[in-house]
Amino acid sequence: MRLPSRYKCWFLTLLLLTSQAAADELLLAQAWQDVQQLSSDKMAGRFPGSAGHQLAQQYISARFSELKLQPLLADYRQPFQYKTGFFSQSSGVNLVAQIKGCRFPDAYVVVTAHYDHLKMAGSNIFNGADDNASGVAGMLYLAGKLRQSCPAYSYIFIATDAEEQGLDGAKAWLDQAPLPSTQQLLNINLDMISRGEKRQRLYLAGKRSLPALGNIPIRQHGEVKLVLGHDGSSRVGAARSSGDSSAQVDWSNASDHAVFRRAGIPYLYFGVDVHRHYHTPDDDWQQINTEFFQSALQLIHSSVQWVEQQPPAVFIDARRAR
Repeated sequence: MRLPSRYKCWFLTLLLLTSQAAADELLLAQAWQDVQQLSSDKMAGRFPGSAGHQLAQQYISARFSELKLQPLLADYRQPFQYKTGFFSQSSGVNLVAQIKGCRFPDAYVVVTAHYDHLKMAGSNIFNGADDNASGVAGMLYLAGKLRQSCPAYSYIFIATDAEEQGLDGAKAWLDQAPLPSTQQLLNINLDMISRGEKRQRLYLAGKRSLPALGNIPIRQHGEVKLVLGHDGSSRVGAARSSGDSSAQVDWSNASDHAVFRRAGIPYLYFGVDVHRHYHTPDDDWQQINTEFFQSALQLIHSSVQWVEQQPPAVFIDARRAR
């Protein structure tokens, strides 16, 4: 049977939409699996130098390869040294991959998410599911989405190391990057994106460094709302509930985006509020609401689509104005 051309067009459109929806579901399911794997007991908290830390490196490198991301260096690894005391040093490893853009191939958006966490305390494992297996999984999800069609900008994806020790992986990246900082137009940092708790909020910070962010459409996915905030200091959620007025977070310095901010590079920082399982052995994947996490991923991707629509001048001018 031969279909009229108008029906062929409709059928092909439906087929494309169906296959796209199926691909999106697979990416969301893979992100959930990434969280579980990176926060499993076998990775033992991913503390730098530990066996679990090396397993995490292997896992992330394998995922970069599965996504067909290209190394930016000789391979995915960027080794570095960082201070752990007045006289002592430790070794860290950032994991770096890239996707080249089509419209602005020499202009880079740097996506960061730290994969290290805390050392075991006796038999207690600090698995760091929200902090920050969730952010690494989100970074891999974004890479998968951007691989579906050629993005406007080039993207560098960095699973940073030694963030918990002092943002040392992000510092090492900017110190040793194989491209000048002037080509790094924007940093997108993902750190703790999977637990909205009762308020069901995902925060997006960075308006002070990128005024155009004030024009981003405020979106909601399901029960999860993307909220512009966390640009200054505030009392953390756990402190509000306990009445501890001294517990403050300076969000502009709270994670790897601080290093880019100090270098004059605008940033978008996605994260939730601090919750009661932050930096405890109870930060496990079983505590994560899957629906919140997957909605957060889709909201983050929507924000990246907004980034894709901005001309380079938006980011360059923001940098010059600082």
